Amino acid sequence: MRRFASLLPLLLLTAAVEQGCSRPREHEDSPAVHTLLAPTVSTATVPAVDVAAVVGRSIDEVRRCLGPPQQLPDNFQDPVGLRPSDSTLAFHQRGLTVLANYDARSRRVLDLLVLGPDEDVLMRRAGLLAEAPAYLLLPVFALNRTTRFVGLRVVPRG
Repeated sequence: MRRFASLLPLLLLTAAVEQGCSRPREHEDSPAVHTLLAPTVSTATVPAVDVAAVVGRSIDEVRRCLGPPQQLPDNFQDPVGLRPSDSTLAFHQRGLTVLANYDARSRRVLDLLVLGPDEDVLMRRAGLLAEAPAYLLLPVFALNRTTRFVGLRVVPRG
């Protein structure tokens, strides 16, 4: 009997573990389970301006999507190094500035430049993806300070 008395704590521990593990479980399809789980919330944000939707469009389609163009300032210097011409339009929408460079004869947009100091914020607010098949994203830095990020150039592929 003494021999079993020394095993008693081990037997009690084993019984307690099995009691805890053998309780009935709720089926995954049970309504009780769904009321206990937190609802899943999408973390994807809606872009402020859907720049990806206007890549590869004509300047007229870009105007319809982004609204009327704004006047470029007289002292504006294109950070890409090209001088602004009559075929560069600026759009300001929801705090985001987008420059559209287009061919005046064909009305085809050659590239878009989204201005801002933070690449990740620009991509999220403009609805851009780094590896999108429709366009190529190029970081743009200031001409006089090559470590200062000024925006993203969006060039249509093909």
